[in-house]
Amino acid sequence: KKGGGQPALFCSRRTMGSHDKDFAAKLRLLSQKALVMWEEKGAPMLHKLSTMKQQSYGVLVCVTTLLLWYGFSHDFLYFISLLAEILRCFGFFLLVLRVIKKTHSVQGLSLKSQQLFCGVFATRLMFKIFYEDDYLYAFVELLATGLSCYLVYLMRVQHRSSYQRDADTMKEIYIIAPCLLIALFLHPSVTKTWLMNVLWAFSTYLECFALLPQLFVFHSASRTVDNM
Repeated sequence: KKGGGQPALFCSRRTMGSHDKDFAAKLRLLSQKALVMWEEKGAPMLHKLSTMKQQSYGVLVCVTTLLLWYGFSHDFLYFISLLAEILRCFGFFLLVLRVIKKTHSVQGLSLKSQQLFCGVFATRLMFKIFYEDDYLYAFVELLATGLSCYLVYLMRVQHRSSYQRDADTMKEIYIIAPCLLIALFLHPSVTKTWLMNVLWAFSTYLECFALLPQLFVFHSASRTVDNM
């Protein structure tokens, strides 16, 4: 009896071994099919989604432009000015989104440029609030001020370790002092208040040179600039 049971046991083990080989072969086949399906379906769909995201940004810009044109086509200069402010605010929004969602780094960004932009938006916002009753323009300036201040917070606090302080070498006082000095003596009479005229001129002059520290970072940074 004992001898008769050995062949049956050997046959059983052989059957289990063949089942294991069949299972491993099926598993390899399924993994190959999954890889082929990903290459044929998944990867193109992911690329399509990213392309659709870029297209949605373009559609948003076009729709915004048409709406502004419909509402303010009677004043072409105002339309151009407001559209430029909205596009710039949208650019700051995309930059903040890239830092907090994608790169998690502020490498390649100039803190001094962002602080100068905070000054530009804040002074212009004061002008819009205290002189003009243009709530739409003021709202756009408020959004831009908030985004630029939040970007400064990210660079000073949350992602401080990735900030390239050694590359951001230009001193802000070299930009602020001349702009303020020129604004004190050379400003248009857009309002009856001397201070408002100086603020308007100062924000305009400061905006012209706010990107200079960023250009110094581009020149000084030894590694690839990811965010810009």
